[in-house]
Amino acid sequence: MEFSKIQSLLSVLLFLSTIFVQHFVAVHSIGVNYGTLGNNLPPPAQVAQFFKDKTTIDRIKIFDVNPYILRAFAGTGIFVAVTVSNGEIPNLVNIKYARRWAGNNIKPFYPQTKINYILVGNEVLHWGPQNLIDNLVSAMITLHRALIRSGIQGVNVTTAHSLGILESSQQPSLAKFRMGWDKGDLAPMLQFLQETKSPFMVNPYPYFGYSPEQANFALFKPNSGLHDKYTKQTYTNMFYLLIDVVHISMKKLGYGDVEIAVGEIGWTSAGETFELKC
Repeated sequence: MEFSKIQSLLSVLLFLSTIFVQHFVAVHSIGVNYGTLGNNLPPPAQVAQFFKDKTTIDRIKIFDVNPYILRAFAGTGIFVAVTVSNGEIPNLVNIKYARRWAGNNIKPFYPQTKINYILVGNEVLHWGPQNLIDNLVSAMITLHRALIRSGIQGVNVTTAHSLGILESSQQPSLAKFRMGWDKGDLAPMLQFLQETKSPFMVNPYPYFGYSPEQANFALFKPNSGLHDKYTKQTYTNMFYLLIDVVHISMKKLGYGDVEIAVGEIGWTSAGETFELKC
């Protein structure tokens, strides 16, 4: 595939991903979600070489444990976050299954491929079903133990959340996680992440809150900002506000020291078919 086509793929995928935020100090890293649902995509080896030679991208996230992609990124120095499919979550509660999963999907490629995170499912609390939600934290804990017992060090276990985990609030300082998920699911998850020094990963999409009046606020352009009347904090862009809302909610549960990782952001080009009808 020619260079121009790879650039086209990159333009679709590129966004500020896996930016780590702790008290809003960012590590300067740029990553992409490397998706494979498309036509005429370049082979993984070509993508990996392009990222290494032609970009400053130093990390990717994939939505599975694709062995061709993992093999292609060996020796590139680019970090790779992999994802366990949502349907695997109940199985991973079993330590024998979790060790077998790690042995089949991580051990053959690590450390030659710099796998840094395993996401146990994607937006599980938002989409469910309840069986997956009930097993999520246990699966994360068991997979972490399986990695350690398999001699795999330095790979952190987390999961990615939509911002549907938050209650709606009029002021950022009033933000909190949804009742039921807060203490039932997120508190034990944050405890695990704190103990293992793993990040709390969220997928904040600034355009979900877009309106023509707030276009500049959503697009990082000059604007008058949004003022929190309780904290006197002024936010100058939607992204910063969303991350602060997550951090405030974490602090209310007692886990403000856990890092926040951004798994996905972006801007819609067309939207889903059901959105186009609205």
